[in-house]
Amino acid sequence: MGDKIPEVHNADTDGTGPVRRRRPALSCVECRKRKVKCDRARPCGPCTRIQSPTCTYRLHPWNSTPPWNSPSCHITLTIHASAEDRESPIRRPSPIAATSSEASAHNDPNSPAPGLRSDSQIDLEKKDETIQQLVDRVRQLESTLGSSSNSLPLEPNSRVDPIVHQSTAGHFVKSKFYGESHWINVLEPYDALDNSNVTVNTSTNRTENNKESEPYATIADCKRIARAIKSSRIMQPSILADVQAYIPSRHICDQLVQGYFRTFEGVLRILHIPSFMKEYQTFWTDPTAAAPSVLLKILLVCAIGVVFYKGPEQPRLRADCTKWLQAAESWLCAPHPKSRFNMAGTQVNILILLAREVCAVDGDLVWVPGGRLLRGAMHLGLHRDPSYIGKMSVFHAEMRRRLWATILEMTVQSSLDMGMPPMISPDDYDTLPPSNINDEELTEAETVSLQPKPPHEFTQCSMQIAFYETLPLRLEICRSINSLRFTLSYDEAIRLGAEMLASCREKLTFLQSFLGSPNPHAPNIFQLKLFDTLMRRFFLYLHRPFYVRSAHDPKFYYSRKVCLDASLVLARPTANPTKGDEEDDWARLTYRCVGFIKSCFLHSLSTIYFELTSRLEDDQDTLLTAPLATSPSASRPQVPTEIRPYYDALVFARFATENRLRNGDASGKGYIWFYVALARVEALLARDDPAFAVLAASKRAVDNTAALMREVYFAEFGKHVDLSQPYPYAGKDHGRGDGADDVAGTLRKVEEHTGLDGIFERVGGNGEQDMDWERLMRDESFDIGWGDVGDPQGWFGRWNSGDDVEVFANIY
Repeated sequence: MGDKIPEVHNADTDGTGPVRRRRPALSCVECRKRKVKCDRARPCGPCTRIQSPTCTYRLHPWNSTPPWNSPSCHITLTIHASAEDRESPIRRPSPIAATSSEASAHNDPNSPAPGLRSDSQIDLEKKDETIQQLVDRVRQLESTLGSSSNSLPLEPNSRVDPIVHQSTAGHFVKSKFYGESHWINVLEPYDALDNSNVTVNTSTNRTENNKESEPYATIADCKRIARAIKSSRIMQPSILADVQAYIPSRHICDQLVQGYFRTFEGVLRILHIPSFMKEYQTFWTDPTAAAPSVLLKILLVCAIGVVFYKGPEQPRLRADCTKWLQAAESWLCAPHPKSRFNMAGTQVNILILLAREVCAVDGDLVWVPGGRLLRGAMHLGLHRDPSYIGKMSVFHAEMRRRLWATILEMTVQSSLDMGMPPMISPDDYDTLPPSNINDEELTEAETVSLQPKPPHEFTQCSMQIAFYETLPLRLEICRSINSLRFTLSYDEAIRLGAEMLASCREKLTFLQSFLGSPNPHAPNIFQLKLFDTLMRRFFLYLHRPFYVRSAHDPKFYYSRKVCLDASLVLARPTANPTKGDEEDDWARLTYRCVGFIKSCFLHSLSTIYFELTSRLEDDQDTLLTAPLATSPSASRPQVPTEIRPYYDALVFARFATENRLRNGDASGKGYIWFYVALARVEALLARDDPAFAVLAASKRAVDNTAALMREVYFAEFGKHVDLSQPYPYAGKDHGRGDGADDVAGTLRKVEEHTGLDGIFERVGGNGEQDMDWERLMRDESFDIGWGDVGDPQGWFGRWNSGDDVEVFANIY
């Protein structure tokens, strides 16, 4: 044993980041890192025996003054402010009350510090050292509880300040976030776990392992053996190697990547553009050497870009998109997901969900895998602002904020599409909005804090910031609409709608001002339309429950008007090919995308259809003596000026659904619906028999659908479809699949009203169904969830002929 005595130091931290212990540590830092028992001497016995260079004791919070810009200083200010603003009615036991008085005296500059008074008492009353130490620890705990109780709000619905709460909300281990209830937060150092292979680096004051020791080498071998065992237990997929055969040429890929960046990346920030382009250039240097995450990001970006591609290879690329998505999902869902719980894996996951909607590959079900994305992001700690995590590069901190904002946006949008609650609230995260900067200002080598641009200056993150600022309101709207235990009152709907409308107008006015500006990152028509659609749809869906009720109660007339106004804006294309306009990016998205585009399309156009037919039928009732034709007229009827916007919207709907079939849509329901709907409207305009027109139109629509689907199959695969051959996942009897539970949906009121049990009539003994087209295609049978009255003739009263539809915030 040498004579060298360790130097006794005082420190504010343990040297491993912010202190997260709930109670003050009495042992020295070195003993706690070595997990040995400390005798609390100065220096302690264990540090003296091993000749540790230092023996460090962390000061108590009341003996050290934090810097004014540190989080702990903000915590103290918040606690004091809360205590002054609120008088707590809670009755505490006398010892705690006494301690609270001492804390108040400590806040007074004329009173002595509690820490100094406790030290004097310890020096004067050293009769029993062990008892005195216990008394001190109890006082410390009571003081902490007293100040914390004063800072917490008493209202049950109030939110705890994230700055106050951040110290007890869990911590990170190996880049993964573990909340307070996780078992890793209750592990304490045990005396029996003495580890002599752990040393302290005196220059950094951090714990380090002795890599030269025999236990370290043995543990490393154990980890390699464990990995070998796990990898040997599973089948090694070769889909990533196979998918490279479907990668298009460099020339085509360049156009696909540009198609993605000019559309979605400016609205939903997923990638850091300079970093991605660097990976993209490296990939084409040696495609076989690319990491799986890099290859899949490139393929998914190309898959989204296929929707906006105009070349002759588009049908073949459309078929390859499904294979690219399958490869990405196979990689993401492979065993041992730990290696994919990182930023690259999160980006791939987001791109998969977006590509599924844009490319129409099971895009109507993204709410289900979206929950996995949200929970994976929270496990990575994206819901905690990087300022609470500790040391992190500026690049990664900013990318975490961007990805979290995008994940929340996709969560609330998919929840609205599926009619489900969003499963997250603003109380569940404290991540700040992304900084208002451009990508070229953010580099991986950046070490200096960024200086965001003023809010009135447009950057590549301006749209995402605008989304993020309205997110709490839209989460509340989505939760109110889809709640099972809460009925949305009309007054609450008016309040939420007014806030949403004001926010929508403010954001759109700001973004519209940069349209056509010389700013290289200025938004284009597509991005403005996409932003408007994703925002305005909340306003439409909020007032939808009160839309039908306006026929019986004039109080709901406002909901009827705003639903029609919002529907016309959502249904209006940026370029209308039916009027000779050239097809643009938004039109291509409308022809191919599902998910949010399909949902908005059906909600808005069905509203327009029901309004149009109700007006026409009211006009029919005023002219009972007019003759009724027995067959549709050959010429197109004249459309009155006041209903021309509604009629034009239906014409475009039929054109768009037909183009959806030409672009590979595997469902003909939309096309048949709007084909028949427009035929009924034209029959009413021409004073023909609507029933005859509907029956004839339905048969033509079904024949057209079959012919278009055959053309699509030939364009994608170069051969005609042979229905006599068995195809995977396809057959004569299609249903919900094997193992589906036998759950029958409850008839809606419209179905009970019309009696749909006679539409399908069985013939013969083979179970085949013969469809009664005349009954199926009646207007009252085409309910898609817009109300509780089946007869559209009784939905609405008459509007004055002079009333014009006011389209607010029209930026197109």
